[in-house]
Amino acid sequence: MSSENLVKNADFSQKDATGKGALGYQSTGDAFWSWVGYTDEIVTAGFAFPAKAKASGSVSQMVTGIDQKEGKWIRFTFRGLPEQNFQVSGDQLFMKIDFYEKQGTEYVDSAERLIYREVEKDRKELAVNGNYGKDGAAIWRTYEFEELLPFPEVDSVKVSVGYKNGGGKSNAQICFFLDDFSVVQLQKSSTGLVDPAEGPKARNQTAVPTTEGLVSLGGRWYYQPAKTETLALNAAGRFEGTLRVTQANANRLFYRDDRLINPFAGNMTAWLRKGYLDESGYPVTKDTFVPDNVTLTFDGKAKVAVVRAKNIPNHPTAKFPDTYGTQGYNPSYIQVQKSVFFLPLEPVTNPRAIAMTARDENGALPMGSVGFAVNGVVFYNPFDAGMQDASSIMDRCCGHPSPDYRYHYHKYPICVNTPFVDKGERHSPVIGFAFDGLPVYGPYESNGVMAKDLTTNKLNAFNAHFDEVRGWHYHVTPGKFPYILGGYFGQVDRRNFRR
Repeated sequence: MSSENLVKNADFSQKDATGKGALGYQSTGDAFWSWVGYTDEIVTAGFAFPAKAKASGSVSQMVTGIDQKEGKWIRFTFRGLPEQNFQVSGDQLFMKIDFYEKQGTEYVDSAERLIYREVEKDRKELAVNGNYGKDGAAIWRTYEFEELLPFPEVDSVKVSVGYKNGGGKSNAQICFFLDDFSVVQLQKSSTGLVDPAEGPKARNQTAVPTTEGLVSLGGRWYYQPAKTETLALNAAGRFEGTLRVTQANANRLFYRDDRLINPFAGNMTAWLRKGYLDESGYPVTKDTFVPDNVTLTFDGKAKVAVVRAKNIPNHPTAKFPDTYGTQGYNPSYIQVQKSVFFLPLEPVTNPRAIAMTARDENGALPMGSVGFAVNGVVFYNPFDAGMQDASSIMDRCCGHPSPDYRYHYHKYPICVNTPFVDKGERHSPVIGFAFDGLPVYGPYESNGVMAKDLTTNKLNAFNAHFDEVRGWHYHVTPGKFPYILGGYFGQVDRRNFRR
C-alpha cells in the first residue's frame, strides 16, 4: 500500500478565503464545515451533513497527480460518525469517484458506492459494544471505496461524500460528521478486488499468499526492501540484522494471514492534541503532529520486535479529566508515554496457561498493559483499579486514561479500523498484538458472523482459537467478557512487565 495521501488539507483544518469552508474543498447543499464531535470530546475540523427533512449535500476535492505507474487502484477513505438519529431515505449516503483526463479538465467516467447500509449494520451489530448511547450505535469508523483506474490517461480524480433525502422529522441538527479524507494509489487491491483484465487466474488465488521477493523477518513477518536497502542475511538467506520500521517504510512491512497485510501502515503517526500533556507533564497548547508515535525495530537474531510507542491515540477522544460525567468523572489526563514492548516474532503457546476468572482472582491477566493496538495504544484487561468492569466508562472510541495518564482500551477499539476497514463481510483484520506475540483480530469470523457466536471452532476462555491459515489468534468480543483477552495463551516476554 502506498503511504502517500494525495489529498490536500486532508484534516480540513485550513480554512478557505471565506473563513466558512475548508481550503481545497467544494461543498454543496446543506453540507457545512464545522468542528465535528461533541462538547465533551477533543474535536477536529470536518464537515457535517444535517439530517433535517429532505436535506442533501456533498463535500468533494479534485485530486491531481494520478499516475498509473504508481498503482492502478484508487483507494478513497474518510472517517465518519453518524449521530444516533441520523437518517436518510432510500440508502442515499454515498461515496463517489469521478475520473478525469487532461489535468482534470475532461471528465471520462465515475463510480459510486452507497454506504448507509453500513451505518445501519454497525448500529445493529455493535450496539452491545457501547454504553449510555455511545460507542455502539454512534461510532467513529473508516469508510472505504476502492476502484480501478478506467483508462491509462486518467490523471485526476474528484472524490466526494454526499447524501440525499435527509430523513429527519424536525430541523434539529442531527448530523453525519466526517473528517480525514485520504486518496492513495495501490498496485493491488487491499480488499481482494481483481482487475478483469488479469483473467480467471487472478480470481483463483491460492489460500496462502506468495512471499516471493520478500525477506522473512521471522514467523509471519516479511519485509520488501527498497532498491537502496540491504538487509543483513546469513549464508542461508535468513535475516540476522536489525530493521527499523517507521511510517516512511511501514508499507513495506507485511504480516501474513490469508493475505499479506500492512498492519502498521497509516497508523504510526498521531496528533498531540491541545489539552493533552506532553512527556514532561506540561499542558499542550497547540495541536502538534507526531511523526514517530510508533516505531518498530526487528531483531533477526533474537526473533523479537521492539516496539516503541508514545501511546497517543490517532483518533478522536473525550476530554480528560472528565468534568461532564460521561466517562465516569475520570480525573486523569492523556499524556505522552515512553512505552517499550517486546513482541515475539515466533509465538509459542503455553501448555500451562490459565484464563481469568470472573474477577481475575487468579491473576491470570495482570493490571496494566497486556498488548497494544497497531496505533501504539495499549490494551488493558477488563477491570479498573477497583476490580470493577471498566468497559462502561469509555469514550466514544472505547478508551480512557489510567491514573498514570496512560490512554488505553478495555474493549474493542472500533476507531482502530483505520486505515483498514472491517465491514463484517469477511474475517476481521488484525487490530493489534498481545504480549505473547499472538495477533488480535476484530470481531468477525466470516461474513456477518462474529467469532463470539461461533458454534464450531469456538473461542476458548482466552478469546483465542486456531485455524490453518492464521494459526492461534485472538478475537475481540463486543459486549461479551473478556472483551479483548481472557489471559495469555502464549508465552510472554517477561520484559513487558517492567514498570
